[in-house]
Amino acid sequence: MDPEEHSIHLTFAIRERTQLWLAEKLLGGAIALEDCRRIVLPRQLGGDELMRQLGTVRETLVKYLQGLDLTGIAPIVIKDALTELEYKT
Repeated sequence: MDPEEHSIHLTFAIRERTQLWLAEKLLGGAIALEDCRRIVLPRQLGGDELMRQLGTVRETLVKYLQGLDLTGIAPIVIKDALTELEYKT
């Protein structure tokens, strides 16, 4: 190989998407829910109180997810799949 010779290197990256990525897209709007923005106090992070907090959050998320219009979200997911440069999860 001649050290004076020029070369070109191309790299192609395939952006794989996972079920977790889709879940993140579905849950993305939940951050705006007032119920999801309530403060959890340190004393609520243990024992029975933690179980109550987890149950409340689960109920909130289930209700939120059941009310989603998937046909409205699908175009956003497609756009994100084509334009997001990095996938971290």
